[in-house]
Amino acid sequence: MRILFIVKDIDFIDSIGIMLLSSLAKKNNHDTYLGILNREDIIKKINEIRPQVIAYSATTGEHKYYIAINKIIKSKFNDIFTIMGGAHTTFYPECINQSSLDAICVGEGEGAFTEVLGKVERGEDVSSVKNIRTGSVPFIGVRNLVEELDNLPFPDRELFYKDTEMGQFPLKSFMTSRGCPYDCTYCFNHSFRKLYDNKGKILRRHSVNYVIDEILQVKKKYPLKFVKFYDDIFVYGVDEWLEEFAKRYKRDIDLPFHCLTRADLVDEETIRLLKSAGCLSISMSIEAGNAYFRNQVLKRDMTEEQILRAFQFCQKYGIKTFSNSIIGLPFSKLENEIESVDMNIKCRVAFVEFPIFHPYPRTELGDFCIEKGIYKPQYELLHMFYMNRSPLTCFSEREKNVQRNLAELGPLVVWLPFLRGIVLKYLIYFPNNKIFVLIYYFVKAYLVKTKIYPMRVGMKNSWRAFLKSLRLELFKHSDEQLSANV
Repeated sequence: MRILFIVKDIDFIDSIGIMLLSSLAKKNNHDTYLGILNREDIIKKINEIRPQVIAYSATTGEHKYYIAINKIIKSKFNDIFTIMGGAHTTFYPECINQSSLDAICVGEGEGAFTEVLGKVERGEDVSSVKNIRTGSVPFIGVRNLVEELDNLPFPDRELFYKDTEMGQFPLKSFMTSRGCPYDCTYCFNHSFRKLYDNKGKILRRHSVNYVIDEILQVKKKYPLKFVKFYDDIFVYGVDEWLEEFAKRYKRDIDLPFHCLTRADLVDEETIRLLKSAGCLSISMSIEAGNAYFRNQVLKRDMTEEQILRAFQFCQKYGIKTFSNSIIGLPFSKLENEIESVDMNIKCRVAFVEFPIFHPYPRTELGDFCIEKGIYKPQYELLHMFYMNRSPLTCFSEREKNVQRNLAELGPLVVWLPFLRGIVLKYLIYFPNNKIFVLIYYFVKAYLVKTKIYPMRVGMKNSWRAFLKSLRLELFKHSDEQLSANV
């Protein structure tokens, strides 16, 4: 069969999930194709390819674009089987009843997608497939988790790399593990663990051999100068896996890399080992400078001393730091947001983003907002990026304007603290405007390029990346509008 994966746009982050599904489909003798909503006439592409299956993977906010285009597709090609998976369908499966999709996938989809393809090819009903909802019969639950991740094939990067600029872009993303044991209230991991209760180990990791072999395969075929490990948590401390990885990565790959972890997990030995392997930058989210919001509201459970110490270790070993601090938390005040700015300055963070809180489905904090009556669950109205205006009703329009300005000017203040006074006393009270967006963009572009992912990129790639990232940032900070043809 022919399967068309449709994405809204091409970002700088590899779509590992879609790549893996494509690899599994090819392994079962299917042909896979990629369609990009922002770049192609999807209807024309469907007429050319004549796929039997169209698949989407969606986060909340992004999902509305796929539901809209799917309605158009089904009106013209009703015989094509359409399915959507991802975080949105997993934690808001009710969306099947608000769409023209034939099915959605709940949870990890490798086994379910492979089984669905077989049934569609044979003309069989898919309602009996675990992880699949059709809306016509009761949901039968999820299958066990894939515990041996090494049994999965390498992601099919050619799907994206062959006909897009991603193949030539020298930074590429990899995943070495799955799962997260923490209960951060803005995240869905606690709901994920509940969904898979008694269905296998939540925390799973590829062997070092698998990770090294995958990177070597990519390095051999495509330009690669910087590696980004996109695991929720790359390291939990020094263990046998990290010790083996540090030796093998330095010997066999020897490229700078970026990874994510938590400040309360790292000690000096962890940072020293990461540095010896080639770690050039690391993400450790502070999330809130105020201890009550950080630990009681967000359940981050870490002290200011732990956070400061972790960032000091990174500075000692020359590892640049990237942090996130959420603003617009339910019932927060401006002084709480300023505490977050000051905490990032104190930690000497190389680059920080200040995302505005959005109440995503089946998250503890999202449910709290619904219970308190400060958010009515209209997920189709949420922006697909969380740098936009708060959807919570506990804030006035003036407060939401200040939040947007702080999200855009906060990185500048953390980078150049001498501007703190003029920005926090005056500029954040201006009407939000494109100048602030451009300030945010140029600060981010400079710091990410020079501190977080420093690498040499040719003039052509640099210009292309500049235009692409500028267009993306303008979209993130603007109101969304669905066109007639999406």
